[in-house]
Amino acid sequence: MKKKVLIALFGLFSFVFTSCSNDENTEDQIAGRITDTIKLSQNEVNFSSASNSITITTQSKAWWLSGIDLNSDRIDVKKEDMLSENFKVINSEFQVERKDGTNIIITFNPNKTNAERVLYVTLQAGNRFEQIRVLQSK
Repeated sequence: MKKKVLIALFGLFSFVFTSCSNDENTEDQIAGRITDTIKLSQNEVNFSSASNSITITTQSKAWWLSGIDLNSDRIDVKKEDMLSENFKVINSEFQVERKDGTNIIITFNPNKTNAERVLYVTLQAGNRFEQIRVLQSK
């Protein structure tokens, strides 16, 4: 009798645990993927060597600046700027501005070097990271 009760309870618990799973996102959860809440309008830009500017939009304001790199060199950014809905990061080669929480304006000064310049602007929302890559020709 005890065996039948134990088998019935085991079967009931097995049914409850397997029926509560959500198959829609199981593959994403297993692979460690996180939903894109930033939703960049574009994440790759190519500029000529002349002075250029572009505005990239996001669908969400719930992100912050994680970092900026120019040619693999980390650019120092004030912590207050990283979390603000409006900020400007001004460098001798470029400017990154966030306006109204959803607009990112990236401006490059003319490239007078004899080398391409690559700028990475990294945004973060929770555990999700998105990068904007800007390549400026030589």
